[in-house]
Amino acid sequence: MNTTLKTQIANEFKNTVLGFVRIKRNLNINHFSNAETEAYLKETILSTPLEAIEKNGKNYYFKCLKNNALLTINSYTLTVITAKQMTKD
Repeated sequence: MNTTLKTQIANEFKNTVLGFVRIKRNLNINHFSNAETEAYLKETILSTPLEAIEKNGKNYYFKCLKNNALLTINSYTLTVITAKQMTKD
């Protein structure tokens, strides 16, 4: 992962309407509009340090401590597959 690729993912990721519903529920941001959710996801991606991004198989995993969020993004389609709050260990 490098800064250019991270920025590309932040600018090009996508999701479905049902995906936004699931993401809002999982991140406890139900009061956000889809546009606000998209902006929040972009900010989460950009706030994730490079060392906290992993690629495993076909997915990228963005572990953003600032927003307490773990995003799973398909590396081929750039679709946000899941978003969840990180558990405190």
